[in-house]
Amino acid sequence: MDFRVSLLLPLSLWLWGFVSSEQVSVCSSSPCKNGGTCMDLEDGYRCLCPQSPLAYAGEDCDSLYDVCTGHPCPSGWVCSRTPGYLNYTCHCEPGLKGLSCSVEGDECKSSPCLQPDFECIRISSGFGCQCQSGDGCEAELSVCSSRPCHNNGTCIENNGGYTCECQPGHLGLHCEEDVDECASSPCQNGAICLDRVNEYNCFCVPGFQGHHCEIDINECASRPCRHNSTCLNLMDHYACECLAGYTGVNCEVEIDECESDPCWHGGTCNDYIGFFTCSCMPGYEGPECEVDVDECQSQPCLNGGTCHDFVNSYQCDCINTGFEGSYCELDILECASQPCQNGATCLEGVGLYHCVCWPGYMGEHCEEDVDECATDPCLNGGECFERSNQSYYGKHKDFPEQFSYEEAAGFICRCPPGFEGEVCSININECMSQPCQNGGSCIDLVNSYLCHCLPGYSGIECATDIDECEDNPCENGGACEDGIADYICHCILGPDGTAWGGKNCSVELTGCQSHSCQNEAFCIPTYKSEVHGYLCRCRPGYFGPLCSTPTTFSFTSSIYLFINMSANSESPSDIARGPLTSVSLWFRTTLPDAILFYRGHQMEHLYLELSGGLLRVTFLIHEATSSFTMDAPQVDDGQWHKAEVLLQDSLELRLWHESCEAGVCLFRHPLRETVPVSLLPSFLQIYIGGVDEELVARPTKSFIGCLEDLQIDTKIVLPQDVAGLQSSGFQLGCERTEWCLSEPCSHGGQCIDLWADFRCHCSRPYEGRMCSYESPAATFGQDNSLSFATFTISNNLGVNLNLSFFIRTLKPSGLVFQISSPSDMFLTVYLKDGQLLVEAPSAAPVGPSGYLADGTKHFVMLSFQDGLAHAILLDREEALGPLVVTPVLAGSKINIGGLPDQESISNWGGHFKGCLQDVQLNHHQLQFFAHPANNSFLQEVYVGQPTNVVSGCVSDDTCKSEPCLNGGHCTVTWNDFNCSCPSDFTGKHCEEKVWCKSEPCPQGTTCVDVLSGYVCLANATFYEHNAVEFSTNATITRALHSLRLDFRTRDEDAVLLQAVEEIDSLLVAIHNSSLLVEIRSGNGVEGVNFLSEVSVSDGSWHELVLSMEEPSALSSRWHLCLDSSMNTTLDGNAGNLDFLKSKTIIILGENFTGCLGHADIGGVFLPLAMPNTYPQPEQFLQINSAEALLGCHGAEVCSPSPCQHGGSCQDLFNAFSCACSPGWEGLLCQNNIDDCKSGPCLHGECRDEVGDFQCECHKGYIGKRCQINVDDCIRHQCQNGGTCVDGVYSYSCKCPPQFTGPLCEWPFPPEQCGKNFTCLNGGKCISGPWGANCTCKPGYTGRKCQININECDPNPCQNGGTCQDSVNRYRCVCSASYTGERCDVDRGTPSAFFPFPFIEVVVPVACGCLLLLIIILVLMILTARKRRQSEGTYSPSQQEVAGARLEMDSVLKVPPEERLI
Repeated sequence: MDFRVSLLLPLSLWLWGFVSSEQVSVCSSSPCKNGGTCMDLEDGYRCLCPQSPLAYAGEDCDSLYDVCTGHPCPSGWVCSRTPGYLNYTCHCEPGLKGLSCSVEGDECKSSPCLQPDFECIRISSGFGCQCQSGDGCEAELSVCSSRPCHNNGTCIENNGGYTCECQPGHLGLHCEEDVDECASSPCQNGAICLDRVNEYNCFCVPGFQGHHCEIDINECASRPCRHNSTCLNLMDHYACECLAGYTGVNCEVEIDECESDPCWHGGTCNDYIGFFTCSCMPGYEGPECEVDVDECQSQPCLNGGTCHDFVNSYQCDCINTGFEGSYCELDILECASQPCQNGATCLEGVGLYHCVCWPGYMGEHCEEDVDECATDPCLNGGECFERSNQSYYGKHKDFPEQFSYEEAAGFICRCPPGFEGEVCSININECMSQPCQNGGSCIDLVNSYLCHCLPGYSGIECATDIDECEDNPCENGGACEDGIADYICHCILGPDGTAWGGKNCSVELTGCQSHSCQNEAFCIPTYKSEVHGYLCRCRPGYFGPLCSTPTTFSFTSSIYLFINMSANSESPSDIARGPLTSVSLWFRTTLPDAILFYRGHQMEHLYLELSGGLLRVTFLIHEATSSFTMDAPQVDDGQWHKAEVLLQDSLELRLWHESCEAGVCLFRHPLRETVPVSLLPSFLQIYIGGVDEELVARPTKSFIGCLEDLQIDTKIVLPQDVAGLQSSGFQLGCERTEWCLSEPCSHGGQCIDLWADFRCHCSRPYEGRMCSYESPAATFGQDNSLSFATFTISNNLGVNLNLSFFIRTLKPSGLVFQISSPSDMFLTVYLKDGQLLVEAPSAAPVGPSGYLADGTKHFVMLSFQDGLAHAILLDREEALGPLVVTPVLAGSKINIGGLPDQESISNWGGHFKGCLQDVQLNHHQLQFFAHPANNSFLQEVYVGQPTNVVSGCVSDDTCKSEPCLNGGHCTVTWNDFNCSCPSDFTGKHCEEKVWCKSEPCPQGTTCVDVLSGYVCLANATFYEHNAVEFSTNATITRALHSLRLDFRTRDEDAVLLQAVEEIDSLLVAIHNSSLLVEIRSGNGVEGVNFLSEVSVSDGSWHELVLSMEEPSALSSRWHLCLDSSMNTTLDGNAGNLDFLKSKTIIILGENFTGCLGHADIGGVFLPLAMPNTYPQPEQFLQINSAEALLGCHGAEVCSPSPCQHGGSCQDLFNAFSCACSPGWEGLLCQNNIDDCKSGPCLHGECRDEVGDFQCECHKGYIGKRCQINVDDCIRHQCQNGGTCVDGVYSYSCKCPPQFTGPLCEWPFPPEQCGKNFTCLNGGKCISGPWGANCTCKPGYTGRKCQININECDPNPCQNGGTCQDSVNRYRCVCSASYTGERCDVDRGTPSAFFPFPFIEVVVPVACGCLLLLIIILVLMILTARKRRQSEGTYSPSQQEVAGARLEMDSVLKVPPEERLI
């Protein structure tokens, strides 16, 4: 007892401190709202509410002041006001006028406004009271404003006084008395009872727990001892016996043997369980690194050196030994100072050395260079260079890049041109290289040669072909090709389509102007021996000089043409000069398999056939077969195709098709040496479109379609000349009917074009020529009648069976199909629980996966082949495994849907109820009813004997029994019904009422329909002391084996949900910010315990779900899911929560500040909204009067938003977090993120932006992160089939073997000017590194200057001018209104006033008139002068008249003749 008292003493002191701490100032929590002033009182506080700009009232100033609540108006008058304002008006109530109130006279005379500073204002039907002094008016205080009721009691005014309505746990006039719940001593086992408001708490002594401390705790139940230690359960505590290496109360501490630093000299200690090891520093060893390693022990110093030991090293002292080095291993060398010069070798001696010089050097130290050029050894003017002169190296071509003493002796002679040799003594024969080309002869000269060229060549090396094209002999745009002493003109069509010919393309070819080519043949003009003519190039299907003979014929039935080539007049030698055997033809068909032609007989033949729409050629000779199929393309598409077979040294098959490369597909198969097949008489026998069946080893099909342009051994075969073509099955031309174009096949049938007809491939259950007939369905068990159909098998079926049918049912079990005899049962197909099963004697039932009893039509195919079963169901193919079927013999019976024997059918689930359609056994249809004639293509049918089988797929009248309740409307669906229920009912039969339809829940809550009722749900806010208690209504019948609770808080310690019933308990709490779960129920000894590692006190919503793993067990493990992210199985075992059904009190939100949301136990809700009466029998009812604040309300932490730069504030319940805009980070989004920090630009420079970055890419890269290498090959210029290889900002060309050059533009081997390369049209041939190239004359282009540049493309002529191209120039032919080189000068347009060219006429005429006038004036002046001279008239000058001296420049000069008179 002393021990317990000593433990309870500090607890009592803590409680005393807790009680005394409650006397702290109440106003410190700022309870007054809306700017109210808080005043501390002895037992609480009082709020002085503000009066302006709005007046507030209430204990906490939490509501706007309502002046009318004080009844300021006289009795019978109506008070009107605006909440928050002091002014009001009084109106006489309409029904009381003249009775208890009157509006006659001035109502303000009686001064009805009782409040000071209020003035009465008369209004219609009453008066108003208005404050006149601004802020001087005050709201009338109520008697409850002084908060006379203590302990949160509610003050209620009445008749000028008040009464206090106390909270649970308090009594008294002013609720000043606290009810002592501890008076009854509810706490057991020495626990201390702490009285609380309307409740109490038991503080248990160690070793006990429970609401009343009635449960003795097994301290070892939670397995506190770790590391396999033994737990000893003692009184009120436990003890752990630790294994070696561990210590601590719970053996949780591993003993650190390294704690005492046992390792010496800096060694590293490695701690293990019960021992340690030391990792020593280099130079130390021993268990504790206590031994210094003696590195001198191995005597490393040589040649008498002294070894000095150090830590992890040593040093050799080589003094007076004559050696040096780390080990005294190096002899001291006198040559170390390198006394020998010019790369000489120094030889060591005893106290001396000797220099061995390289050739070309001499002296004691090899310092003297011998001058080899002093004797002038080079002849014929050669220049001598010493090899020992290092300045020549890397600069003169005869010297290497690097100087070497090994080659420094001697000299080099640089010979003058024409001489060679070591001393330039040999005259070079320049003709040795045969420089003269094209047959020219060479004469050797000194440093030169002379070529004598053959006729037609010129140049120093006779390399220049005399260019006969230099004078442009070819006319009309013809391209000139130079030859040897000749040229060839390649003529082209003129711009107007004129054809040119002749030697110089000067002759207009007119042969096609009056040609007779027929059938759209192409005419080619000719000019031979100065005579015009033409040739006709025929279109496919025509032949002859004028293309007038048709070659097209068609096969319309399964026959063939036989052609005997033995009548051919060619001799074998004539045939041998060309391909030994060749057949080419055009064909057109839609048949995938057919013989095109066959040559030879059974032992020696060659034939071409269609196989699966592909071409296949077969060649047989000397019992050796060569055969191959052209993999693609398909040629049975009804289009014309050309094929050719060649047989010489190889077997070739060619097909002209647009999908082939270059338009031709070629397959070649080499042949071994054999007898020439052209000499075989059998190959002269040819079959077209088919062959005799005895000539081929396998069945073949005849060709039906069209052929044309049939050539055998390069000779055309005309259908008019073939015997037998007039017989039935052949016809000239090619008539074609597109059978499938009109889509004749119904119900999704596939139309197959057979050229002369068509066939429909029908989808089951449709059949007939055009798939228009549907095989009738049969209904079994209509209105639950017993129905079946029996068939008799007329032939032996054996053991390999194929059964297929359509099925539709809602009955999950029943017999579908059975084959039996009076003595044996061969095969049974039946439904069990909606799955199809197959059963045979002595074998377990097997079946495909899939549910069939869903009312939908399904196709089923069962196959039994060689003891194995397969099934196709729900579009899936499935192997069912081994299933041996007893051979089915003729006379056996087939029963479908049921059996005549009603007793034995129960083994397969009873009769089948539903529909069956198109039942087929081994491709024979089992007909329940007679089909119309000519509607079935099946080879054989079995006609059955139906019993109560209805034609068609007919439903039962399921609404006959009126299954819909509560006014629901019944609609028949197939063998089922559907009830259209009123809006307030639901369910299959409209039996369940929809309570929430009538909106029974108050505002702010959500109505949720539950079984037989509803519940009003809402989130609720708790403030530590407003816990809610629930208890069952004692009508819960379901098992309670799950729990869900949603919560949100920042409390580090709180109780979310707690319930205790004797030894059973449930606790969901928060302990040190972690989620704590404890369940003790059922026969579980230890119970279930869980403490989360992650914090849940983060202000976010959390969802907790608990469920039993085995709900039907007395106890099992429990599963916990937290926020859908944590899924774990809890330690320990516990039973279900059924103990909560026995009026157990369930407490929610004890000592909890935060929000609770969804709460249910076993699916029964604990509604946090205000108490309500619900109709459902299973409920948890609130038993205390505490009301939680609906909704989840915390502090306004996000108003105004603290987040910067557009960040979004997220309310986390009394805390916040900022969701930053892109580019910002930090608690308040105050820091700009350096988006370039991670180096996002792979091949470029990064520039940071707000929420983004910009990459300035290096050349050759693009993309957001410069991650894309630009494909420079997109616009590559690789020529001649070269493959472009992409690089970085460049590309290279990988050339085919026959081309080279940067762009694969040059042939390889390189072409040479004058040999195999010639420039046309006067181009100059130049040899380069890649071969020959042409420098073209102006006006030509192309590799060989073969293209005349069209200067008229694009047209340079403006204003509608016509461009005429010429060599390197053009000429514009302008319209009448324009002139100029490009028709760009406007001649001017004559107006209506000047119908002729005004400017062109008037200007010349005016100029002529002016010139004539000037001439006349000059003549008149000359005449006047002559007249003065002859008549002697005198006219005094101005100077003489004035008699004064005037400047002569200011007067007119007098003519000399006049002055002389």
